[in-house]
Amino acid sequence: MTAAKHTEDQGLFVDTEARHYGVSSLLKEPFDPSQGLVVQYEAALQEGLECGGAYLKFLNTDEKAFTPDTLDGDSPYTLMFGPDRCGGTDKVHVIFRHASLKTGAIEEKHLADPPRMPGDKLPHLYGLEVTPAGDLTVKIDGEAVFEGSLFDDGAFDPPFVPPKEIDDPTDEKPADWVDEPMIEDPDAKKPDDWDEDAPSMIPDMDATKPEGWLDDEPLTVDDPDATQPEDWDEDEDGTWEAPMIDNPKCSEAPGCGEWERPTKYNPDYKGNWYPPRIDNPDYKGLWEPRKIPNPEHYVDDAPLTRVGKIGAVALEVWTMSKGLVVDNVLVAKDGVAAGELEQVWRPKFDFLKKIADEEEKTKFDDEAAMDTPSFFSRAKDTVADVLFAAAGALPEGAARDRANAFVTSLAESAVSMFSFVALVVLLVLLAVSSLFGGDDAPAEKEKAKKAAGKKKKTDAPEPDDEPEEEAEEEEEEEEEEPVKSPSTRRRAARK
Repeated sequence: MTAAKHTEDQGLFVDTEARHYGVSSLLKEPFDPSQGLVVQYEAALQEGLECGGAYLKFLNTDEKAFTPDTLDGDSPYTLMFGPDRCGGTDKVHVIFRHASLKTGAIEEKHLADPPRMPGDKLPHLYGLEVTPAGDLTVKIDGEAVFEGSLFDDGAFDPPFVPPKEIDDPTDEKPADWVDEPMIEDPDAKKPDDWDEDAPSMIPDMDATKPEGWLDDEPLTVDDPDATQPEDWDEDEDGTWEAPMIDNPKCSEAPGCGEWERPTKYNPDYKGNWYPPRIDNPDYKGLWEPRKIPNPEHYVDDAPLTRVGKIGAVALEVWTMSKGLVVDNVLVAKDGVAAGELEQVWRPKFDFLKKIADEEEKTKFDDEAAMDTPSFFSRAKDTVADVLFAAAGALPEGAARDRANAFVTSLAESAVSMFSFVALVVLLVLLAVSSLFGGDDAPAEKEKAKKAAGKKKKTDAPEPDDEPEEEAEEEEEEEEEEPVKSPSTRRRAARK
């Protein structure tokens, strides 16, 4: 037992793939389907269904004594109902085991055209209703997907009521029987002017070569921009040849190379001649074997009285998929309880479907986001285009090749590209700082010195000024004087 996904609803759980499962439960007392039969249950394929069954078997405990520990694939059943998928099989089974009214032989009666099972992973409600009169309805999620009768022609294979007549197995089609409705006209003859060898297309003799057609120009030429790689070794790699490109002259002209006359449809083309077909005068129609009375024919007005009573319900399947959850199994004579359980199932289904739709939308949005380039991806591509343009501006040769190779390696990673850009920006900022910000400190120092000199000229000396301070100021003035040439110093001394 386990809880269904996103719920606290407990159910039988198939937890491992590629296994044979069997579990059953006895009813309090055997149930007679001839009084009316309604079976219903929920099944959720939480991991999907690749190959396996999700059907239930409603066991016939009258035919053979049964206990849950004796359940196997040969345990007789009255009805097998529910979804099954594997390869080309994708259906909701409805199979009754019915005993012949005439011989007592048991035969499986399969619904000939069963509905397909849902393809999602939600908990679906599978229901079957059969009235005492034999009217049958298959429902999925409360909606009828098949309506008919046990007695309808072609509804079940083989039918519950064998046909009155059958084909005579000893009858054979006569050797002279003609079953071809049409034949070739034996009197028809091919016309004398019918040329079977005439081609369907012929050269257009009215066409002329366009003016400016370059007959002597090849369609492709060596790439003039290609250069031999530096690591090319002719001894190992052979003679290097430039790659071929479309001849640019051809794109500017109507065409290049030898001009060929276009073709057109041949108005005289008729193809192979065949004689016309006419009605076959000897046609007798489609042959069918004669009919004979069916020795197995009988009329069974109440076939459900010969399917056996239901004494137990079993989940007995072989499956290659895990994740099946079965819950709320019902066996009843009318649809009252089935309707009540549908009201319990519906809110759970709606709730889980909403979650599934939101998950699907999130998945779709994520995939769409992956397909749409992000801001960083677009930015990386833009920077790469700029760098490739810069590399292409370099002179032809090894330098351009190395630059292109470097940009190509950067373009493979957004991190590498933005790291390179950040490094370039940092170097540019340092260069700008060194060019325009290097003289700031000396300028400030010079400004401070000039301010100090101005103050000394304007401030009157105080009596308590110390001689030591005057000496220090004189020394500072001497330091501030610029270095003079010897002749300048001599002129200053004479003064």
